[in-house]
Amino acid sequence: MILKRILPLLLLAVSLAATAQTTLEIKGVITDENNAPIELAAIRVRQLPDSSIVKTGFSEADGRFVLRIEATGRLLLDIQYLGYETFIAENLDKDTDLGVIRMKPQSKMLEGVTITAKTNYLERRVDRLVVNVDALIANAASNTLEALERAPGVSVDPNNGITLKGRSGVVIFVDDKPTYLSGTDLENYLRSLPANTVKSIEIMTNPPAKYEAAGNAGVINIVTKRNTLKGLWGSVSLGYNQGIYGRSNNSLNLSFNRRKWSLFALGSVNIHNSFQDLNINRYYQNPDLTPSSSFTQNSYIRKNGYALNGKIGADYALNSKTTIGASVKAMTNPGVNLTDNTAFVRAANESLLNRVLADNEDKIAFGNRTYNLNFRRQIDTTGGSLTFDADYVEYRSDNTQTYKNFIFLPDNSLDFKDQLDGKLPSEINIYALKTDFSKTIFKKIGVQAGLKTAFTETDNEAIYNLTKDGVTTPDYGLTNRFFYNEWINAGYANLNGAWGKAQIQAGLRLEHTTLEGKQTGNPVVPASSFTRDYTSLFPTLYVEYPLDAKGENSLNASYGRRIERPYFQDLNPFISPLDKFTYYTGNPDLLPTFSHNVALTYSWKSRINTSLNFSKTNNGVNETLEIVNGIYYSRPNNTAEATTLSLSVEGGVPLYKWWNVNFYTEAGRNTYKGPLYTEQLDAKGNYAFTQVNSSFKLGKGWNAEVSGIYQTDVVYAQLLIKSYGLLNAAFQKTIIKSKGTIKLAFNDILYTRRSDGIINYLRLTKADWNSDLDTRQVAVAFSYRFGKATTNKPRYNAAGSEDEQKRVKS
Repeated sequence: MILKRILPLLLLAVSLAATAQTTLEIKGVITDENNAPIELAAIRVRQLPDSSIVKTGFSEADGRFVLRIEATGRLLLDIQYLGYETFIAENLDKDTDLGVIRMKPQSKMLEGVTITAKTNYLERRVDRLVVNVDALIANAASNTLEALERAPGVSVDPNNGITLKGRSGVVIFVDDKPTYLSGTDLENYLRSLPANTVKSIEIMTNPPAKYEAAGNAGVINIVTKRNTLKGLWGSVSLGYNQGIYGRSNNSLNLSFNRRKWSLFALGSVNIHNSFQDLNINRYYQNPDLTPSSSFTQNSYIRKNGYALNGKIGADYALNSKTTIGASVKAMTNPGVNLTDNTAFVRAANESLLNRVLADNEDKIAFGNRTYNLNFRRQIDTTGGSLTFDADYVEYRSDNTQTYKNFIFLPDNSLDFKDQLDGKLPSEINIYALKTDFSKTIFKKIGVQAGLKTAFTETDNEAIYNLTKDGVTTPDYGLTNRFFYNEWINAGYANLNGAWGKAQIQAGLRLEHTTLEGKQTGNPVVPASSFTRDYTSLFPTLYVEYPLDAKGENSLNASYGRRIERPYFQDLNPFISPLDKFTYYTGNPDLLPTFSHNVALTYSWKSRINTSLNFSKTNNGVNETLEIVNGIYYSRPNNTAEATTLSLSVEGGVPLYKWWNVNFYTEAGRNTYKGPLYTEQLDAKGNYAFTQVNSSFKLGKGWNAEVSGIYQTDVVYAQLLIKSYGLLNAAFQKTIIKSKGTIKLAFNDILYTRRSDGIINYLRLTKADWNSDLDTRQVAVAFSYRFGKATTNKPRYNAAGSEDEQKRVKS
């Protein structure tokens, strides 16, 4: 069946390949004065004699760049990087390999301050905002989840939810591949990755058709580092972070490239320790709204564990146009969560009715293995290619729970006690095949097309036993086994080219989803099952129009349709305890949600970007909360309609040669409407977010930065997330002939990164929470890179284009 669906596209690819056209290609390797590669040097190609810009780009992590240009006549290329003199190559009119370009440092001094190079923290592209992780010194000794929270418009709450621009439904990719994880599993995975192994974070609120259509709020793609320079290269990073508790992130990255072979390996060790001091308040009312009773609880949650990550891979060039590759990635992440709960139940007059103590322990073992085989064929000299990828991904987890509960009367005498023991093994297997084709036709139109099929099977079991009065019996209200299978087949086509002065990119993606879920039941609860089958189209459109000859001022408009499918855990109808008074339950009636996203962006001087964004979501899936007989149930549900309108401004301003400011600010309004249990949801509210980062060049290898974040209250369906702020400061010193770096960072100096909120639309109940986190920290990190650049002419597959860097899957 799959072959029949793939074969027509492959025939189309072959027929298009027969119409190959040629264009001009310019490539090279950019290094500093010590032959170390320079990443994200700005490259511009101008048409002579009018100097109009025909192509722009950036160098990759290994300093390489490849530009393919549809133009006639003579061209001029210039390369700029802060702290270095501009490199210029003129009268280019044919394919040119510029070899190794060694940039010359600027020798000019300004009031005793030496100018040195530094990568910009934010970079705007036509379809995404790129966050360069190493450019923010505060990311020293951090993990990827912490670096993600420092990214513009991204928020991470203590319950592992990731929102973008105040919206849920964000899908996380790593090296252009979905993680297939959510909730605690996703949190554990991102915490296990040291931030120093990440090259950049790509934020796409309206991704192109190449990406899966999942994610109403968009896609966040985490791009890991890889070096493709010839010879042996490597880097080592060590980091220690001290808050209330200490943690550590350490990594070793190696690459060896010689002749037809390209080998790479990455290993990391992460030790994590943290806490959350959480207060929950619930105030119950009578029908006449007078006080009925209250419940207040303090939970001190202590989390600790470690993570080991490893990745190895190899590419082999069969010839100058064909490369095959393979990679294996493995991760293990055991940990223990200890929760000390103390709750008070009071009458309307605030007299004590009960004191409840709970001692909860979760022992978690989480692991992942990913296997990849890939093939790449260069079909012409204009960047045309045909690729195949085969992946097998497995996740394994085992959670052992022990929950001890004690209820005391007002006189401190013991009234009740029990113990709940749970065993929760889980397996996820993913099988995926993908092919992508790209080609330039008629000398100026880019064509991309692809097919993908992915099959996911999951097996989740929950075995609970309850012990009361010394007698242990199965708890069939919580015990269950849930099987879930999902098969998604997709195809896409994308065209890009010029229409007059405008650059246009249009894409269409088709996805067919088949899924089935089965809950086996037990002696008390009957078995149940459900199936879904649906096909959807997802168009995307980008239009960029230059407002001047140099292309420094431009307008960009985009549109995309997205889908958010329920996570398989959310479809499981059984309930699982968080504590004696709080339960989580799935919802087998969940439907997929669809959104329309529109954006209009004005770019000024290629430096400051102003964007107006609008999104509308139907049947949006959000966490909903219900109180039943004093028990708090959390479950996902479809809300009828949600809209977001926002205005954002981001960019970089060099105030002086030694002082640069990057900023991102956004203001918007969220609305949610729809039925919610016994209530009618009608939530709306304005919000604002701002992030400012000032970086300073202090001379003699010293850099410093001061950064701040502030977010106002945000309405999120039934929840109101309260405001918070962050103030960070950091210093950096290059050592060992610029091959080594020492960083010292102070995070959340004022200890204002709280997690507070209010729960609205609860029948006859008012509820809120507040919590302290282990966010005020001092971090120290050391990194060192080794290896030697060569002037050998690079083979094609080693070129540092973005697509090639992402081709080897993790």
